[in-house]
Amino acid sequence: MSTVKPKRLARSLGILFAGLAAACGGASPPGQVGAPAPDYAATTLAGDSVALADWRGDAVLLNIWATWCPPCREEIPELQALHETYAPRGLRVVGVSVDAAGADRTVREFVHEFGVDYQILRDPAERVSVAFATRGVPTTVLVGPEGTVLWRHLGPIRADDPALREAIDQALSVSGD
Repeated sequence: MSTVKPKRLARSLGILFAGLAAACGGASPPGQVGAPAPDYAATTLAGDSVALADWRGDAVLLNIWATWCPPCREEIPELQALHETYAPRGLRVVGVSVDAAGADRTVREFVHEFGVDYQILRDPAERVSVAFATRGVPTTVLVGPEGTVLWRHLGPIRADDPALREAIDQALSVSGD
């Protein structure tokens, strides 16, 4: 009986998946870099319904987070800094809280405590996690003005991340900055 080495198996699977993607037109799964952003809607803390499609024409930095998540808490000031830097140029920073149903008060207190003044949405059913095929929180996705996912990251982000800043600058230049 022969055994397959893990690296060889991973390489073979990578080739197989690349071949399948090519055979299927090479389309990326929804929510992945290069793919159209999925249809997604949620409610604001005020209870208003908004959809990602409502912001077509704008670059949107969508951050999926929860109040109970330590890395999420770590990155909130970074997101606020990005909002303050790039909102005047047209970037929409949007936080999507996946805290459980009934946690609106906790989310409001969190937002107040951290001085967040960018848009916060509530999604206790975690539809955003399914739509964007996330593996955990925090996850951040940059959607370009034409609705294509341009960048994504699992884990806390940094406002000074050169790759993120370059992606934002490119998205803003497309949106007419």
